[in-house]
Amino acid sequence: MRRMRETLVFGLCLALLFCYAGGAEAGEAVAVGGPAVVTLDFRINFPPILYLQVGSASVTVDLVTFDVANIPGSGAVAQTPATPVPVRVAALVGANTAVALTADSSTALSNGPNTIPFSEISWTGAGSFAGNTFSGTNNQLLDTFVGPGNRTGTYSFRYANNNYYSAGTYNGTVTYTLSVL
Repeated sequence: MRRMRETLVFGLCLALLFCYAGGAEAGEAVAVGGPAVVTLDFRINFPPILYLQVGSASVTVDLVTFDVANIPGSGAVAQTPATPVPVRVAALVGANTAVALTADSSTALSNGPNTIPFSEISWTGAGSFAGNTFSGTNNQLLDTFVGPGNRTGTYSFRYANNNYYSAGTYNGTVTYTLSVL
């Protein structure tokens, strides 16, 4: 009788252990006489992120000014003050993803009915950026690169001062866009 009782208790214990172990969920482990081991998978998901700064980081829109004191044809006029404009481009994209920096200078600087095309303004670049002249179009390609990256540098602008325009203050806006191609 004693042997039957021991066998019954042993069998009942094994049955309970198998039921408990068989009911283990993912991330749970049951072990008898050894370590209980589970695994946990990790994933970091980076959505595509584009960052663009042209001008100081603390101001919404910077103003580049040219104070023209000489007659046209006497030489280009540098921006006032001569402090270069900071430029920063950062892209968190796939390794084979192309990114483009463009400018929209299609609307001329104006003073009432008088206008000056943005093609009169050029810049020299420093750091990661090259110099160029505004084309006066809405989608001028300024720079491209492939894959994730961070580029920093500056633009120093100058007005060509080659043509005669009516006296006055001319205002205009250039819009820069960073996009995935």
